[in-house]
Amino acid sequence: MDKLAQLRSQLASLRAGETPEVEIYTVIHGFGNERFTEAKPYIEQQLGHPDPQIRYIALNVLAIHWMCTEHRQTCEHFALTDLDSDNRRLGISGLGALLEGTRDPKVLQLLLHVFNDEQEEPHVRDRAYSSILYVLGKPAKAQPSATRRLNYAEDVNWEWIGEASDIAKTAPR
Repeated sequence: MDKLAQLRSQLASLRAGETPEVEIYTVIHGFGNERFTEAKPYIEQQLGHPDPQIRYIALNVLAIHWMCTEHRQTCEHFALTDLDSDNRRLGISGLGALLEGTRDPKVLQLLLHVFNDEQEEPHVRDRAYSSILYVLGKPAKAQPSATRRLNYAEDVNWEWIGEASDIAKTAPR
């Protein structure tokens, strides 16, 4: 069986409910890696799945693997409302990826809100900072390491946060 036929067979099994629950994540991830966009409607349905890992891989494929700009609002929704902090972080990452270099006032406003929210999980706030830099168009080499928590005194460029704040103030209300 060739690769395309195999992917179509996996999609048919998913649609028929024949795929074991523990394999759904892996299958969706494979669709993302193979750019098997025939599965897009099915993957979009999984954005509301009760399992946070299935929601995660669905958004990861749509926003990160495939860069589906029509899922900007989905990323915003995940960033602000998903109960799982990894999914909120992914929503924020998706915004940074989809809006890289746009300097979009509305998304900067959202990212700054998360970045400044001391009640939010540190890894989510750290990702908000990285996404702010991406949306501002700062080079990747200006990004702090994602392998450790940010030290806000040493790792954050507060001039860039100020720049983002100034742009965010121009967002329509």
